[in-house]
Formats: sequence, structure tokens, C-alpha cells
Amino acid sequence: MKKTFFVSGMMFLAFGWGFSPSLTSVKAETFSELKQVIKNETNTISAAKKTQLELLNSGTGTKQKLRFQPPLNLQETAIVRMKMNMNISIGGQASPSFKQPEIVTTLQTKVTQIDPNGDIHYEFYYSDVDLVGDTDIPPAALNNLKSQLQKLVGFKGSAIVDPQGKTKKLNFVLPEGVDANLKLLMQQMSNSLEQLSLQIPQQAVGVGSHWRVTSNINAGGMNFQQITTYKLINLEKGIANFNIAVEQIAPPSQNLTTPGLPAGVTLNLKSYQGKGQGEMTVALNKLMPVTSRMSLLTDMQISQKQVGRVAETAINQKISIDMNLESK
Repeated sequence: MKKTFFVSGMMFLAFGWGFSPSLTSVKAETFSELKQVIKNETNTISAAKKTQLELLNSGTGTKQKLRFQPPLNLQETAIVRMKMNMNISIGGQASPSFKQPEIVTTLQTKVTQIDPNGDIHYEFYYSDVDLVGDTDIPPAALNNLKSQLQKLVGFKGSAIVDPQGKTKKLNFVLPEGVDANLKLLMQQMSNSLEQLSLQIPQQAVGVGSHWRVTSNINAGGMNFQQITTYKLINLEKGIANFNIAVEQIAPPSQNLTTPGLPAGVTLNLKSYQGKGQGEMTVALNKLMPVTSRMSLLTDMQISQKQVGRVAETAINQKISIDMNLESK
């Protein structure tokens, strides 16, 4: 079911950030101007255009068809912790970096209907969002970030997924008083649920089985392919343990249409690659993973051009993300 909806969609992204590429709109080479751009950055990811699942190995021993079957009215709470670090260099010069706080999200879900064919209807909403841990971000900027994140509290929606984890329908409701940037973030965050959900094979599988899910995605104006490989490590009494590997590859020479890009500035992708890995434990009678641990490293090379300037500016952005989830 929508296990990795939360692990990959909400959780990889946490707030639309996370395991999606981060496209920083740089309007000048000076770091003081760069800080303002980063402050105003909106990182987005859209739903996958096409997803393909390929069973690579059916495993050994007793095999069974995995299906998600949570009971009606099941309510769950997930605590999601995400830590992200980002390093940017412009024209070969490293920009100032700050120790980032941990983002802690509380997510609530409830199963509202089970159809005769096994389709699962559920509702979700954020009940709390906070920043914790040590940070050297300036107090004014930190308070502003906390204020913006608090607007995510109350973000809610509903979805229908089939017993194999494929999203069939998704709706969401935006909280009142949300500015344009945060609204775009929430919309893209909701779209990402389908793109990043865990899908399981139609066939019966056993321990050692692994399958590959390939998605063609547009994130922040960049097209890339995401390949997620799942390996079933253990399956006992309806509890499944997985190892997960993620790879993201983007074709070069793309013109990037990042939200908030200043007039007269164009960005061209030179290269992008992301690699991630993690572990997940799911219960087939639950909506969300029992536990999940994921990490991702991305490396992006961008060329910036500005009207009136002949020279291009080379930008390199590296991001590391660690995410942990526990549900009850």
C-alpha cells in the first residue's frame, strides 16, 4: 500500500524537500545575494509521469502475494525526523554553510473505507512541525523558518490506494493564510505521494526477492529518472523487512525553470546524480511503515547565465539527507 508514500513521499521529502533535487536560483555571484535566494527557495517535485515495476528475482522458500490490508478506522501516528546538509560553490568559491536543525514532523492517518476489491481510502494531516537540535542559523532567520513551517500544521488530504500500493486518487486541502511559495510546496508535496509510493509485485515472492521501480519525474523544472530497488530481507507473521536503494539520473543540457528564478537569469543543468539507501520494516495490516531509515547524497552541476553578462557562472550543489521514521 502507500507505505513509502510516507517513507518516500512525505518522508523522503518531509515537506517536499528531501529526496528530490534542490534547484537553487542564483541571481548573482555574491554570497550575500545568494543567501537571500536560498531563503526564498522553493524546492518542488511533481508526480511521476510513468512508473514501471519489474520483478528481478522472486526469492526462495515459501512464496506469497504481498497485499496491504489495514482494518477500517485504523489510526496511526508517525514521527518523522529529517536532517539535511547542503554545500554550494559558485564560480569555484564555497558559500557559507550553517549547521542545520533537525525537522521533526508528526503525521496522523486514518483508514476511512475499504472497498470490496481491497482499495484503501485514508485521510492524513500534519498535527505538528518543529525544528530541534543545535544550529548556528541566525536567530531571525531561524524564527522566520519556524514560522513558515508552522503553517504546514493542518495540511491535510485523502487518498485511495490499491492493495499493491498504487495510488488511484489523491486530494488535499491547503491551510488558510498560506503564501504562494508554501502553497506551491504543498501542492508539489501532495503530487509526490504517488510518485514515491512503495509498489509491490503482482506475483508471489519470498525472502531474497527484489524488484525495481522506475519512474520518470519532473522536479523543479528538471527531468530525471529515479530507480528504486527493493529487496525483501525477512517476512514473518505479516511483518516484512526491506533493504532499499535509490538512484537518480538526469540527462544534461536541460534548461531549468526553477520557481523564483529572477528575470534575465537562466540555469542549464550540466550533470545531476543522486544515490540513496536505507532499511524499512512494514506490517501488512498497517498504513505506515513501523520504522524506516533512509539517506541520500546528491551532486548537481549547473551553469548560470544572466542577461548582459557574457561569462557563465558554474554552480555546484551537494546535499546529504538523513531521515528516520517511527509509527505507532
